[in-house]
Amino acid sequence: MRNKKPLVGFERHIELDWLNKTANWVIEKRSTKEIHGLIDEFLEPLIKGDTSRRKTKNVLSGAWVKSGSEEREFKALAEKLYIHSNRDEKIAIHFGMLVASYPFFYELSKIAGRLFRLQDSIPNDQFYHRVVQVFGDRDSIKRAAARYLQSLSQWGLLNTADKSVIKTSKKVSFGNPELITWMLASVFFSLGESRLTIEELKADPAWFPFEINTDNFKLGSVDFLEVLHQGYGNTVIGLKKQQELMQR
Repeated sequence: MRNKKPLVGFERHIELDWLNKTANWVIEKRSTKEIHGLIDEFLEPLIKGDTSRRKTKNVLSGAWVKSGSEEREFKALAEKLYIHSNRDEKIAIHFGMLVASYPFFYELSKIAGRLFRLQDSIPNDQFYHRVVQVFGDRDSIKRAAARYLQSLSQWGLLNTADKSVIKTSKKVSFGNPELITWMLASVFFSLGESRLTIEELKADPAWFPFEINTDNFKLGSVDFLEVLHQGYGNTVIGLKKQQELMQR
């Protein structure tokens, strides 16, 4: 696991339609420069202030546009899955992209997921207390955590109508093995881990908004993962080396 606390990165309220727009422009093979211009134009009537728009654009771009060599196959598969997905599956894809791109988003999801395993609703103060324990008592951290809750509420994954507590909404359900495997594997890019067990991926509390059959995790359904060690009830997997992927 990373030794350093992750940079915030995800610090803006992000609406589902904004993610959908960005994903569609990527799938249309628009250039990075063109997509940035389209995002600016789209957000201008929605967000006041150049700095706020720029930071929001950075989050959208970080999730869908930017791609390092390690993430290339992962994000290419996201495009393929997105084209044939329904609304619930699109939410899962955006969630996986944000987990992969923003360790802070992933850590907040783990915090919320652990708390929801203990109770049906989370007092706001309890959530923020856990966030502060992990990341420190800074106003920027609390604001970013609030934007996280606001975003997931807008996507329909959380119910924050009662300002004092956080509740889950109806869980998003899907059964596509390729999508399930892709989404669970997103944590590799966030954690910076080279190896994890399949059971660790399946049991991750970050997936609390989703109702998925983890038995549908099928390693062979994605090209960027491989088995590193196989023992009884303990299969260790990792990302394939880029050289192997390029030789396919």
